[in-house]
Amino acid sequence: MIIKDPQKLLPQPIYEHWKRPDIVLEVPPHGIPLHSKSIEKLLSIANREAKIIVFRPILPITSELGLPCYPILAYLYPQKISAIWQRLRQQLETLIQNNALDNLPCLVVSEIDLDEQLYYFADYYGKAINPSYVRVIVGNTCNLKCVMCPYHSPVLKPTHTTEFFQGKKVMSWPMMQRLAKDCGEAGITIFIGSVEEPLLHPQIVEFIQLCKQQRVPKIHLTTNGQLLDSDRAIALLKAGLTSIDISLDAATPETYLKIRGADFHRVESNVINFLKIRDQSGIACEVRTSFVRNRDVSAEEEKLFFDRWLAKVDSIYFLNVAEYQKTNMRFNQTSEAVESSLQDYRQKAQGRWACLFPFLEIAILPDGRTYYCTETLFRLGFDQDVQSLGDYHQQTLQEIWSGHLFQQLRRDLILNQLEKRLACKDCDMWMSHVINRKIKDQCQIMTTTVTEIYSQAKSKV
Repeated sequence: MIIKDPQKLLPQPIYEHWKRPDIVLEVPPHGIPLHSKSIEKLLSIANREAKIIVFRPILPITSELGLPCYPILAYLYPQKISAIWQRLRQQLETLIQNNALDNLPCLVVSEIDLDEQLYYFADYYGKAINPSYVRVIVGNTCNLKCVMCPYHSPVLKPTHTTEFFQGKKVMSWPMMQRLAKDCGEAGITIFIGSVEEPLLHPQIVEFIQLCKQQRVPKIHLTTNGQLLDSDRAIALLKAGLTSIDISLDAATPETYLKIRGADFHRVESNVINFLKIRDQSGIACEVRTSFVRNRDVSAEEEKLFFDRWLAKVDSIYFLNVAEYQKTNMRFNQTSEAVESSLQDYRQKAQGRWACLFPFLEIAILPDGRTYYCTETLFRLGFDQDVQSLGDYHQQTLQEIWSGHLFQQLRRDLILNQLEKRLACKDCDMWMSHVINRKIKDQCQIMTTTVTEIYSQAKSKV
């Protein structure tokens, strides 16, 4: 056997015991050693199949629901095609990415047993795959007090049992500089505005501009839009913002005042003006307006919102309202469009599959703590015991992402051993990556258990 293993990722015995000069085993330099069971499986297949063999592991259900693809960890191919292999490998990688292998003499090996799952998707996942996005929490304050907000509601805030939303916390400029650099170098998207009003941060425009300079691929901002006047709109667009979500939750001044306690006409004018400035400047920035389905808000109001915004923005977003109850956030309704798919996946997984969030995201708080999903952020005011998985003051983003705390969390999720993880044990959000997609009346509709996103069929959103 001819072995190409520049990083010495294979165990020594394989060099001594496999005498097959007609086969090449190539291990790409991703820094991920092959599990012994994977090696045995690949060599066994190579003895039976005169084909090119590609090894790229998957995690059952979770990979199907959107887990980023693992890199290809090994190729086995006949030695006689070595002269054309480099060109052929490039073509194969493109076809594998597009799932177009039906007519090729190539076998993709992906299914792995539990030991291998833990090895690749817990122990080595953080080294193999970067976060898809980082939630950057730039502060802890908001200029509105929306009734349903778990962070700033005048009804819910007095029930907080932690100090996170007391006083004023602002992410420092040095931390923002580090995040822009880390995410730019690793090609990681940045989301801003998960628990706070980000336009209150005095250096938010400079941060977005720095992210663009550092080549962060996408920079998203969620805002209530009250501060999104013309000057800020121009500054944000010129800085490099690539998408924005303006939370409205109403279609009339009366409902907006009841839910958000502020001037409806101001925010509506700000959104229309932002769209106008974007279109006149020719800057690419996707715009979405969102609507939380609060209690006592009528279906007629929702229809008014739909009719008002679908033709104007790139997409509109409906979210079933969440409430913090005892230990977890709960939704007052879930979308029926995914019920059939949910049942199929639960039957296939024989219960619960590994939640995607800790395989996709990191949330960095102003004090350097690191959280890992919307549920943990939802608990910021209520649960002092949510474990931070790292300290961004002391560690790099990569050290946190591939560190032992993230490794252990992913291991517990794969094994469904969550008794000691209160944020995970009774959470409902792990089901939210099941998606139903359809097109109706020239409108693309994407539905999950908790959301519905509508976009015009011509939109790229």
